[in-house]
Formats: sequence, C-alpha cells, structure tokens
Amino acid sequence: MAIVSDRYPYIELELVVRERAERIYFYIDTGFDGYVIAPAAESDHYGQYDYISRWTLGDGSIVEGMDYLGKVRVIDVTGMETVRVTCLGTEFIVGRKIIDKLKVTFHFGQKVVVEQ
Repeated sequence: MAIVSDRYPYIELELVVRERAERIYFYIDTGFDGYVIAPAAESDHYGQYDYISRWTLGDGSIVEGMDYLGKVRVIDVTGMETVRVTCLGTEFIVGRKIIDKLKVTFHFGQKVVVEQ
C-alpha cells in the first residue's frame, strides 16, 4: 500500500513514547542517519530520558540529545517499530533508519509518495 502526502516534504507517522501516542507530520531528512527527532520541548511530556546521545551537525558542531525508547509507524504503510526518539531542536524529523526501508518518491516539490 502507498500513501501520498501533499504536505511536501513531510509524512505522517504515529509516534508512541511512554503512554503518549500521537499522529504527527515529520520532515523527511535524508541527511539524518538516525530514527526520529522530536523537538526538545517534547521531553517535558516524556519524562526521564533513557539515554543521552551525541550528534554531529552539518556545520561540524556536536550536540547532545535526550533519547527515549519509543515506537513509530508510517501511517497505513508499516507496522510499529521500536526506535530511539531523540529530543533535540524544534522540529519533528524522520531519518534514514526509517526511510531507507521504504520507497520514498518526491514529486516535483509538491507531494511525497511512500510505499513498502
């Protein structure tokens, strides 16, 4: 099955951290090699973090993020997958550990098609 997102370049995921489950549009970032990033402010909802991770940004700087064990699925395409959710920055981002398992097609800056 395929989904089409008209919110280019975002796709809708279901994210579950602790007891909090949400459907959220995530920015597709082919330069991010992790699972998913949630805004740093989300850590207020998630409680105590499970890990601290270090990331090297595009400008070479190193930042730390609070990581939580969670689950994520691409709505109507995949089942739930256990992931590390890193709280960092201000935007929800999906990375290569999720999108590399899928066929993701960007259509002329207008829509995204995601298939298993």
